[in-house]
Amino acid sequence: MKEKILTYFKTNYIPFLFAAAAIVIELTAVFVTSGKFYIRSPWMYFTILAALTFIQFFIPNNYARHVYSSIALAVFFVCDLVFVIIYEMTGTIFDFSMFKLRGDAMSIVEKLQINFTYVSVGGVILSGFVVFARMPVPYVPKPELTRMTKIVLPCMLAVLAGVHSTLVVFSLNADKDDVLLANKLYGTNESVYSDKGIIGNFASEIYEGVFKKTETGDLQEIDDFIYKKVSSDTVPRFGAAKGYNVVTILAESFEWFSFMRDTTAFPNGHKADEQILRQLYPNLYEFYDHSVAMTNFHAREKTDIAENLSLIGNYPLDYYLNYDYPENNIAYSLPNIMNDLYGVKSVSYHNGTRTFYNRNEYLIQAVGFESFVSSEDMTGESMTNYIDLGERNLDSEMIAACKEQMFPTDRRFNTYITTITTHGQYGYRENLEKYYDIMDSYGILPLSDGMDTASQNANTFRYYAAAAMELDRAVGAITDYLDEKGLTDNTLIVIFGDHNTYYQSLSNYVKDIYLNTQTDKNVTDLYRVPLMIKIGAGEESTVKIDKFTCTADILPTILSLLGIRYFENLYYGHSVFSEEESVLYSRAYDVFMTDKIYFSTLKNIKYVSPEVDENYYKDIENRSLFLLEKISFVNRIFASDFFRGTKEEKFIFKMSEINSLS
Repeated sequence: MKEKILTYFKTNYIPFLFAAAAIVIELTAVFVTSGKFYIRSPWMYFTILAALTFIQFFIPNNYARHVYSSIALAVFFVCDLVFVIIYEMTGTIFDFSMFKLRGDAMSIVEKLQINFTYVSVGGVILSGFVVFARMPVPYVPKPELTRMTKIVLPCMLAVLAGVHSTLVVFSLNADKDDVLLANKLYGTNESVYSDKGIIGNFASEIYEGVFKKTETGDLQEIDDFIYKKVSSDTVPRFGAAKGYNVVTILAESFEWFSFMRDTTAFPNGHKADEQILRQLYPNLYEFYDHSVAMTNFHAREKTDIAENLSLIGNYPLDYYLNYDYPENNIAYSLPNIMNDLYGVKSVSYHNGTRTFYNRNEYLIQAVGFESFVSSEDMTGESMTNYIDLGERNLDSEMIAACKEQMFPTDRRFNTYITTITTHGQYGYRENLEKYYDIMDSYGILPLSDGMDTASQNANTFRYYAAAAMELDRAVGAITDYLDEKGLTDNTLIVIFGDHNTYYQSLSNYVKDIYLNTQTDKNVTDLYRVPLMIKIGAGEESTVKIDKFTCTADILPTILSLLGIRYFENLYYGHSVFSEEESVLYSRAYDVFMTDKIYFSTLKNIKYVSPEVDENYYKDIENRSLFLLEKISFVNRIFASDFFRGTKEEKFIFKMSEINSLS
């Protein structure tokens, strides 16, 4: 009996080696992305691996088995590598809607960050299997496809198919009764690859993307929820910008450390005195000096989601608005509200390509902009399309080329500007050479020729700081033109960072904060970025608001400043001037946070401040549950394209009514 078992394993060593090698490769990929060398719920992955392993027993030739196994193992290796790269570039795990981003993703891959640990371990295992698994083939018995095998294997594969199908059905129905999404708060998933594994997560997302659809339910219930609560007109600064023009600037990867020195908050940031920094970044400092600055503002999203939050105030789960709902009627967006209530036309400008994030369709058809102007549409002697030359465009050139259209003098306007200069990756750029020269003339942030990590990080910050100088010139071009045309006193300007500088882990380096490895620092500071608001001529000196605020608060703040009351249940945030604090939920990263707590679920808290007590926990729980209820209704609003026909007319009438315009 013992000899038979030994012979069996000798004969079939390739399938068993294949399974073992595949598991180690998968666990290595999970480890480098999540820090955990295990998969909490591996069943989806195991059924796939088992099926690929059992199929080999139908192949009565070890040479053929070796070829099959090598190809399958290579596919596993490459698949895991792709998702490791995506994770390290973006910090997010794969979800089905990312397929919609595949075209955009290819256009931003400039410098693949290949994980050395994964490639080394996985590569050694793969190459070792290809080489060494073949060597014993001539010396082991040839596998035979016996009658028993022909009976047993199909049965085992049928069982595997049944188990796999059961897992799929369970996954699709797991949250079916969770109408208000409470499982996102009380579940056990950490939104990392150690939950299901990389291959298991990929398979699960494919099934959910193909088969799972949002149920719209009773439309009257949605209607009742939308109009349940009206915002207050007693919020501080309500109507402070009534009748004003609006300029919103989404500054790509804009950080406080781009122009400010704070050796405590940014130990690896600027070392130069503020006097020097004010010469390098005069316009950002001028804006800061006369604005309301949200010093506790946090952003934890990708650009397209941050852009949407500032324009429409919400975002659904499991979909990407720009691609999945490009023709929906978003009646409550800022452009649509300003047009429907006051006849104000809105225009969006982005210094990138026209089709990136499908902006050319979505922003006009759904959000309500009259036009969207991209780099391809910008002409004139001042404009150079560096994208064609492989570099980022210059935002100061965009303003010079488009300022007359951006800020017309003959009508009220709402202009949205998305910059690109400070977009990662950060490396040498010929069109920023003049800023490198300026830094060198001041003797700051010198270029290092060292190959060590510290030197490379310092160079990355140098390149980012130079890009920020270009952003400074763009901001100056805007404010100077508004002054020149006499528009400053009746224009509201909002500048905010869409997210931190996660490219090349620059935020981690400058702030010396590394998530999951530190307890001595508030890791939510990693996502603390600028939000500054200038109302007309601005403040006599900087007004600082230190309460927790986030990207979802931007639109309610703008509406309140414009003196526009709104239906609160449509928006996730609150005016920054109110006493209410929001909870940030990140669609891209599937986490909740404030400045004191950071968690994927209440069972998976990644950081909590020492000052948090039971009352705060309870308050966060209640606020998160209400936010999830809003999200559940927003899901249904988009799935049903709710604001169409008579429902759009009703919304406009009710908005006119609560603002005394009807």
